[in-house]
Amino acid sequence: MLIAHAPAGYLLTRLLSRTLFKDIVLPQRTNRFYQILMCAGILGGIFPDFDFIYHIFIDSDHTSHHSYLTHLPMFWLSVWLILFAIGRMRKDRRFVAVATTFCASVMLHLVFDTITGKIYWLYPFVRTGVNVFKVADVHIWWVHNYTHHWTFLIEIVIIAAAMIIFLRVKETIGVIAEPLRRNRKLRLVSLRLTVCALGVSVVMIVGSMRFSIDNRIVHKVKQLKQYIVRMAFSS
Repeated sequence: MLIAHAPAGYLLTRLLSRTLFKDIVLPQRTNRFYQILMCAGILGGIFPDFDFIYHIFIDSDHTSHHSYLTHLPMFWLSVWLILFAIGRMRKDRRFVAVATTFCASVMLHLVFDTITGKIYWLYPFVRTGVNVFKVADVHIWWVHNYTHHWTFLIEIVIIAAAMIIFLRVKETIGVIAEPLRRNRKLRLVSLRLTVCALGVSVVMIVGSMRFSIDNRIVHKVKQLKQYIVRMAFSS
């Protein structure tokens, strides 16, 4: 997974804040602790990939960064157990909530990395990595191998879900629509702008399709010309 780790951490934190830690974060929009918890969840979602700095500048791509300590589930399980024990001894439920959210987001990161990468889930007890789908190395830039693979659709779904929840689409539409309901002229102007935008979009889509078709025709004509030339010289 490339770009959906932070949105996945956001979604997980939203879930935990409404279930496991509901009693200490409500009301969410005014509770500062909820913001701290959200930062921990999003940071945990991307934290394992900070090892990419070492991977590129120090290790020089010699070792897969999925084999580093920051991508070993057993390491993060140990970290969570230690932090959980400290929180319990201090009787600080907020500390436990932050630690649990951070480590849970890290583990979710590793779960998603297992889809197209190799994660050593039972290391050091088992030294075999787990990988669900193999991504073929067919493009010069390795990122294109993942963005052109069908599993990238999973990332798009996660990002779309996070955006819908973050923007509170229903509430946002209601706020935007309220002035339109009250002002008839504004409704008419908005309708005209929408029609114009749709018209421009249709022109651009049709134009790009025609340009693509024209390119294919030109390419076929060039192939036919080359074939005729070859046939003429061969005869």
